[in-house]
Amino acid sequence: MSVEKYAEKVVRSFVCDITDHVFCNIQYNEDLMREYQSQVNTFGLDAVNMAIGKKVKELFKLQNDGENNSPKSFLIKSYTYHSL
Repeated sequence: MSVEKYAEKVVRSFVCDITDHVFCNIQYNEDLMREYQSQVNTFGLDAVNMAIGKKVKELFKLQNDGENNSPKSFLIKSYTYHSL
């Protein structure tokens, strides 16, 4: 495998699970977690999680590509896989 093909494989793998990565970032960042909890208290869990998931897709211009029901983040029950 060439270096270019390997690099593409690594990046595509990251993009596929980017929503889970974002929620893991929230849960391991004290400031983001505090803000997340405040948003959830104000707007509700589903509204906040859906807004974050939608923004991930929008900002990175991604396509939906299935669903994962075993996220690493404890903040979500499932997330949509994405592709470029």
